Amino acid sequence: MSRPLVSRMAGAVCALSLIAGSAPAALAQPDGPTPAPGEPQAPPKQVTDADLAKAQQEDQRPWAKGVSPDQQRTALSLFNEGNQLLRESIFPKAVEKYKEALAHWDHPAIHYNLALALVNLDKPVEMHASLVRAMAFGAPPLGEDKFARAKDFKLLVEKQLANVEYTVSVAGAKLIFDGEEVLTGPGTWSALVRAGEHQVAARAAGYVPTQLNPKLGGGETSRLELKLFTDAELTREKRKMPVWVPYSVLGAGVVIAGVGALLHTSAKSSFEDYDKAVRECAAADPTGGCSMRTPTVLDLKSSAETSQTMAFTAYALGGIAVATGVALVVINRPSAYRIDPFAEDAKANGVAWTPLLGPDLAGLSAAGRF
Repeated sequence: MSRPLVSRMAGAVCALSLIAGSAPAALAQPDGPTPAPGEPQAPPKQVTDADLAKAQQEDQRPWAKGVSPDQQRTALSLFNEGNQLLRESIFPKAVEKYKEALAHWDHPAIHYNLALALVNLDKPVEMHASLVRAMAFGAPPLGEDKFARAKDFKLLVEKQLANVEYTVSVAGAKLIFDGEEVLTGPGTWSALVRAGEHQVAARAAGYVPTQLNPKLGGGETSRLELKLFTDAELTREKRKMPVWVPYSVLGAGVVIAGVGALLHTSAKSSFEDYDKAVRECAAADPTGGCSMRTPTVLDLKSSAETSQTMAFTAYALGGIAVATGVALVVINRPSAYRIDPFAEDAKANGVAWTPLLGPDLAGLSAAGRF
């Protein structure tokens, strides 16, 4: 709680007595006839249960409806005890007494004094709730002065609080705020919370938990939808290279090896033609051999040898390419990784989105390169 609020409320504590205007009218002593000068004054008339019952029936105060005389007596007694503890600065005990009194009578004046005690215990959320209840019926139960102070205190404490509206749309999802389960979805949880950093999480069976750590400013309103994602939605696969690269290398190796096979077949055919030409030459040569080979015969041999050399080279290159392709297929197997869906959305759009939240403003700020 800020020091200005403590000091301003300290004045209200010092000025506090029993909030006479807030005490039940049914417990006030009735006025009797004024005695003549010199006559002895009669003792005040004692308030009977019948008087209390009649006063309750005639009471036009809505905060007193349905509260029995016994409850009023008990509440007033506890209220007075709380006031004494408040004057003595025993604030935790004063809070206990006021809460006991409220259990008997939900009176605005008790809520007002409870707020005075809570401000010294640095509990702005509870204090705000007490001030709202204290002001529920306007000025009559408090008096104009204290009602005006209550309004000032409420404005001051609201600067230390933030409004939150958190939504989960998945059925059965648990919304957890600062370690406490506050909602089972689907739905929206709204509350006033202390300004500062908080932990907000959403969990549901079959979904990956979502957790945020928003930093809330005083007087701000934070509206968020906590989206939940399955493992499949958050899992992506990545490879070291495009899928087509290793298969292209592998395919090229097969093609080259195929070309080698064709060249090998061509070389084999050329060698057979050469052998046939040599046999025919030898049959016509008187020496029994082919001593005078014609250019055509020699070309058949050269062509066969060239094709054979090219075939072996193609086999080697094709084998290397196939082996390389197989290795690349193995190396390029997909590996799974998790994504940040919020960052992915921003990256996909090329824009960074920042929420703008305030009492009178709700929107987004965009920053990016275009």
